[in-house]
Amino acid sequence: MLALLAASPAYAASYVKADFSSGIFGGNANVRDPLRNPYFPSDTFTGSFVFDADQVPAAGSGFANVAFSSLPDLANIPAADAFKFNFGSYVFSLADDPLAMIQYNNGKFNGFVFNTTFNFEGSNYLFKLNGGSLTVQSEADPFGQPYINGYTNIGNQSLTNAATYVPATSAVPEPAAWALMLVGFGFVGGAMRSAKRRQKLTVSYAKA
Repeated sequence: MLALLAASPAYAASYVKADFSSGIFGGNANVRDPLRNPYFPSDTFTGSFVFDADQVPAAGSGFANVAFSSLPDLANIPAADAFKFNFGSYVFSLADDPLAMIQYNNGKFNGFVFNTTFNFEGSNYLFKLNGGSLTVQSEADPFGQPYINGYTNIGNQSLTNAATYVPATSAVPEPAAWALMLVGFGFVGGAMRSAKRRQKLTVSYAKA
């Protein structure tokens, strides 16, 4: 019975957590003032994300975007585990763009679709990952010349430290766990009733 109560949800998905890397292209034209400091040409960045191996498109399927929101157990995956990008002093997570997606090309990792904003010295900027490209633009002029041009290393060979990921245990048991628990309670209740019947004593009085 204790084993039933302690049972954790069974996750059908095959989750993997992996690291990826990005950077700014070399050449002064790829970083413009006022972002030239703290960012510089050829700066590199790191990040990590969780994906469901069962959702990776098949080879030959072309370009495909898989939304993080489609992860079956996303509610039990912290936003910073699902997606994290270290952009200098800024750290972006899935909470900054709940609509973010993982991009694949013929079944291989091809970057992300991720958009968020950040404030630097009183001005707002748009941070964008679109497949293998990284750009930062003015929020006031989203179609203007980017202030930063960069990249994300794509291809499965660019993913490092890949390891199985187990979502946090839900506080609410899954339906299958509830069923097992109810069956267990039924057996325990029946055993207790049977024991009580065996414990009943029959008292008889001798005739005078």
